[in-house]
Amino acid sequence: TEYYQEVFEEVGKKKASSSGVEGVASLDILDTCSSWISHLPEASSSFKYNRVSGVGMNQSELSQNNQLTEYFVHDLNKEPSFSEYFEDESFDVVTNVVSIDYLTRPVDVMQEMHRVLRPGGVALISFSNRCFPTKAISMWLRSDDVDRLAIVASYFHFSNKGWTDIEALDIKLPPVEMPKRPGWGEIMQDSTKAFAWASTAGAVAKANSGDPMFVVKAMKTM
Repeated sequence: TEYYQEVFEEVGKKKASSSGVEGVASLDILDTCSSWISHLPEASSSFKYNRVSGVGMNQSELSQNNQLTEYFVHDLNKEPSFSEYFEDESFDVVTNVVSIDYLTRPVDVMQEMHRVLRPGGVALISFSNRCFPTKAISMWLRSDDVDRLAIVASYFHFSNKGWTDIEALDIKLPPVEMPKRPGWGEIMQDSTKAFAWASTAGAVAKANSGDPMFVVKAMKTM
């Protein structure tokens, strides 16, 4: 979400600048393979949300997603087109969170992402090193993290020549430094130092133990 915040603010500033309208830009977002949450950042001084559309397979989960202004139940593996719901150049950002590995026709889906994005719009495909092996495509299961970044980047490359600035990124936050453990002498003088260290060290360990997170980003040519 922190990385998405940076990207959304950048898109918002560019939209406000190009439109020549004063104030905060309103962004239209499409979340593909959406579910009960869309992992969207909070609106800021650089952007606010207008339309937030979700396309997913589970009616119950989509109905619980409070970030969406509308949603459509749709299986992209059966039909990768969004044309039933969205016109050309309708969105500023298209996202796909930890679901690219389950798409059986990813290049077709990327073509649709390109179609519905406005010029200068951004597509963000994020994933970790976890998946449901019974649902992921076989090529994904045979690949390591670097290979998977290359696979997703190739989806953009082969789906449309109108993608530019394709980037593959590791967005996991850098590890937090572990606090220095107090010596026995310090603990004997003040036992609270031991409890304070243990509490802080536990929080740091938890923060550093998360899964890696990757994003492949591409922009639609202006």
